Amino acid sequence: MSDLSKAQIKLQKQLLSGFTFSIFKLLKIPLAFFAGIKAYSLDQYQCTTTVKYKHLNTNPFKSMYFAVLAMTAELSTGALALFSIAKHKESIAVLLVKSEGEFYKKALGKITFLCKDGQRLQEEIDKSVESKEAGSFRCNTIGYDESGDKVCEYYFTWSFKVRSKK
Repeated sequence: MSDLSKAQIKLQKQLLSGFTFSIFKLLKIPLAFFAGIKAYSLDQYQCTTTVKYKHLNTNPFKSMYFAVLAMTAELSTGALALFSIAKHKESIAVLLVKSEGEFYKKALGKITFLCKDGQRLQEEIDKSVESKEAGSFRCNTIGYDESGDKVCEYYFTWSFKVRSKK
């Protein structure tokens, strides 16, 4: 893992530390804290996030509320975007510009989202940094239940641009 920057290693440790990430969620994204969203793994290729079905994130249909699924899915792609940006010394703005979701079955139990777009996302950010032009990338993440069945699938389009120096 010597090809990771110091900033990437720091971000990886912060995200995967239960305590540190819990404090961050409580202060910056309290809904994610109360919903119980967790980061399970993060490297330059993929990110895995999880959430468990519980009373606070249920809907009237006795399954997980779609917004909780969306937050957990977004984290799996957004963490990869931040991880890819952390490699660069330039200040890079990142913004979610589009979100799409498809649902296949009731979300019950523990749902795990897996985004495997890290390498392609990194390549797009590298191109954007090199060209000094804004870029975007559409990440895919899939949510699986404990049986390994596909529960839902999300697509998030992230926009990024090197900030101009003032």
